[in-house]
Amino acid sequence: MSVAQFASTDVVKATPDITIKDAAKILREHNIGLLVLVDREDRSKVVGVVSERDIVRAVAEGVDPSRPVLDIATRSVISVEADDPLNKAAELMRRHNIRHVVVLKDGKLYGVLSIRDLVYEDHALRVIAGYDEWTFERGMSA
Repeated sequence: MSVAQFASTDVVKATPDITIKDAAKILREHNIGLLVLVDREDRSKVVGVVSERDIVRAVAEGVDPSRPVLDIATRSVISVEADDPLNKAAELMRRHNIRHVVVLKDGKLYGVLSIRDLVYEDHALRVIAGYDEWTFERGMSA
């Protein structure tokens, strides 16, 4: 199973010059946990991401919410290719303690895969766990 089969392709994007406060509003309006920051001219080029956690951390540290969101964004974006196996994305999430990975196709933004996408998909959990249908349905007693 590939990442593309589970990734959300309706990605909420913004340019990195919006304020932290505006980024928080976008996250709330769309009920999402990650905002993908893209280049102003090439909206398929990812320049960073900002998560709910980033915003909470910034507020707790007293960062002025009128500052550009790029000031608190992660610029070293953890990503996978759309045709990568689902296990690779899950392992990256675990290793980096993150809830989202950016999905690229030929180096351009394709989508976002969230932990929520995986948890709500029974088959994805089976693939990640490495169980085949027969083993999983029999209580993993193969």
